[in-house]
Amino acid sequence: MAMKWGALLLALGVGFCGVVRPAQAQVAPDGGHKAYEWDHMFPIWGKRLAARGMTFPKPWGVGANYAYADQQVLITDVNVAVNDGDFVNLDDVLVFDSVRSQVHVTNLRGDLWLFPFLNVYVLGNYVIESQTQTSISEPFAFQAGANQPGAGGGFGTTLAFGFAGFFGTLDLNFTWNKMEKLADPVSTVLFTPRVGRNFGKVGPVNLTLWVGAMRQQIGSSTLGAIRLRDTISGPSDEFVDQVQDWYDGLGPVRQAAFEQLVEGLQGVDPTIHYRLDKHLAHQWNMTIGTDIGLTDNFFVRMEVGFIERTQFIGGINYRFDGMPTKKKKAKATAAPAFAPLSTTF
Repeated sequence: MAMKWGALLLALGVGFCGVVRPAQAQVAPDGGHKAYEWDHMFPIWGKRLAARGMTFPKPWGVGANYAYADQQVLITDVNVAVNDGDFVNLDDVLVFDSVRSQVHVTNLRGDLWLFPFLNVYVLGNYVIESQTQTSISEPFAFQAGANQPGAGGGFGTTLAFGFAGFFGTLDLNFTWNKMEKLADPVSTVLFTPRVGRNFGKVGPVNLTLWVGAMRQQIGSSTLGAIRLRDTISGPSDEFVDQVQDWYDGLGPVRQAAFEQLVEGLQGVDPTIHYRLDKHLAHQWNMTIGTDIGLTDNFFVRMEVGFIERTQFIGGINYRFDGMPTKKKKAKATAAPAFAPLSTTF
């Protein structure tokens, strides 16, 4: 597969050997330029493609990003236990009006353009806050939720191509974050296609714009525990009284099914254990973004998401050539560029 992409990129690049490439910011390999010399270990095939007039991003990069997302979640197969009691299924009891998730995340990223068209990267994440807001209408109306931090990491890859300033990228990453109140790490898969254009110098900066879409998939099975007082928006005593009133209105058979659960709530500061399945109500949303090259090495990027999921991503990236294959006789003339923005929640 890699050889096929290499042949494609070689076919796109044309020019004459010995010409130094002008400095420019870019998010993907770009054909149709004059040939130049490339004397660094990465990307692989970089020297051959440079001789054919293919420009590409600086291979090494480190960056810091902040991300925010607000989206609707669907919850099914809800099982609840109080303290050390048995789990009881509440699917035929609870009716959810809405469940929304808001997440604030920071991450550090290190990446490498292994080939001119293939970037690989690793991520270290810190979840500043993950907030779930739940509105329930049955068996009686109440609000519930949870706030928790977390930490984790992941890895990903970006496939990129471009010609005459236009480019396309396909980004795929996998992350796992251990949340404070959950038993197992939460897995997330993000797939993000983008198309855009590098406008080159616009005033004092290099400007790149893109549009795209994002597909997010989260691990469905969730197991955790939380104190009642930390999840109910109102006084916990009032909530327990409402549960008791609902219980008193049940028939004997139904009361037997929920007896242990209701009795557990009467204790002091009960702990609610839960096991459920969750899915995003909408996996896809649209995105638009920009990258601003402040210098040959430093870049600021921003991306916003809309339609079904609201999101914002902002970050700063530093890129460098690294690992020369021979000593330079003159000042370095390698082209600055940055890796396409990747995302994680």
